[in-house]
Amino acid sequence: MKAMVPAGKLPIRGTLLLAVAVAVALTAGVPPTLAQDDESAGFAVFSGRVTFQRYCASCHGREALGDGNIAQYLRIPPADLTQLSNENGGEFPEERVYEFIDGRLDVRGHGTREMPVWGDVFQSSLVESATGEEDGEARAGRIISQLVKYIESIQVEGGARLTGDGGN
Repeated sequence: MKAMVPAGKLPIRGTLLLAVAVAVALTAGVPPTLAQDDESAGFAVFSGRVTFQRYCASCHGREALGDGNIAQYLRIPPADLTQLSNENGGEFPEERVYEFIDGRLDVRGHGTREMPVWGDVFQSSLVESATGEEDGEARAGRIISQLVKYIESIQVEGGARLTGDGGN
């Protein structure tokens, strides 16, 4: 006799399969270069958040406040990335953030560089590619752009998020 599942409840296996199906549906057909429509912008923020959690949260913290697990061991404390707009007169410094994450160009005024050069890392063939035809430079540009969109989405002003829902 089969066990009955309460109404509105999926067994764990069903929930996992549903989650995988939704993830596949959301990512199917997404172009490697992001258009400026809301759906693509939302995908860029989502992808940037995933990348942030994987590569940046250990230093900057899960909420990007500069309080990651290894922050206490760094000579230069990681930045609170939620305050970049506030520190730039209310404007998000998109180009400067992109260049600093990329790290392959010398960004004046930042002193010594404690942060890894992510442009080189994201060019690597070990990092996932959206398409088999995407070269390393395009892959690095796409990933860094998505990170920048995510960081822009978590900016705060007076304790409230300025754009998007950030990590929520």
